[in-house]
Amino acid sequence: MKILLSDAAYLGELIAYLNREGCIVEQVGPNLVEVSRLSSVRHDQARMELDLYLRAWRAVHPEADVRLVD
Repeated sequence: MKILLSDAAYLGELIAYLNREGCIVEQVGPNLVEVSRLSSVRHDQARMELDLYLRAWRAVHPEADVRLVD
């Protein structure tokens, strides 16, 4: 799954956060990362987990627009 971040200044923080949550993160663009969850077998379960992580991250960074893109 890919995550698009409106402001690349937050990219390092987002990557670090997702890594701490057990995600594998690879930067694939200036403000785009590809994320996978090894513990999640099904795509829909992984997407739900990632959505929850992003909601928590948005609560701390309300000024940053971040969204899942497929």
